[in-house]
Amino acid sequence: MKDEKTGFGVAALVLGIIGVVLSFVPIINNVAFFLGALAVIFAIVCFVKKKSVGVAVASIILGIAAIVTTLVMQAATAKAINEVADSFSDTMSNLSGENTDKILENSVDVTFGQFEITKDEFFDSYKLPVTVRNKGDKQASFSVSVEAVDANGVRIEDDTLYVNDLNAGQSQNFDAFTLITSDTAEKMKTAEFKVLSVSQY
Repeated sequence: MKDEKTGFGVAALVLGIIGVVLSFVPIINNVAFFLGALAVIFAIVCFVKKKSVGVAVASIILGIAAIVTTLVMQAATAKAINEVADSFSDTMSNLSGENTDKILENSVDVTFGQFEITKDEFFDSYKLPVTVRNKGDKQASFSVSVEAVDANGVRIEDDTLYVNDLNAGQSQNFDAFTLITSDTAEKMKTAEFKVLSVSQY
């Protein structure tokens, strides 16, 4: 019986040591949690039988350390994974235009001028001056979709502006709606111009 009781102490100590070592390794530390728990249980058996008390104390410390370290490491890993997932989700939302309101609030200003019709003897030309300013703190590129709507909110026409490598605080001017028909141009005179969506990349 003496060997059996001493065996519990040795087993507890070995399990505690292995548990502590494995508790620092992501995924594998799931095993470390159970090893730590077993180390504590075996150490308690040693206390109850009053054998290998010194080894039992060390085993309990190691077992608890394995359990706590495992929980801390798993929490840190889960947090890191969530941050990466959130960052990826935000990036995809920025690319798809789903974050238009957020991008307009934090990253870019879009300003519309007056719609212009220039007539000459051969053909008429049309344009809506649009200024895009990067109000973020780093270089960025944008895809800005704009629309013209009539008094009833019905879309007359839409256009997309591609803004590449705009530095922080920098502005760039564009002409939108340059390729429209004369009938559409007439409607544009009284149209309201809006940002339809913005993608950032």
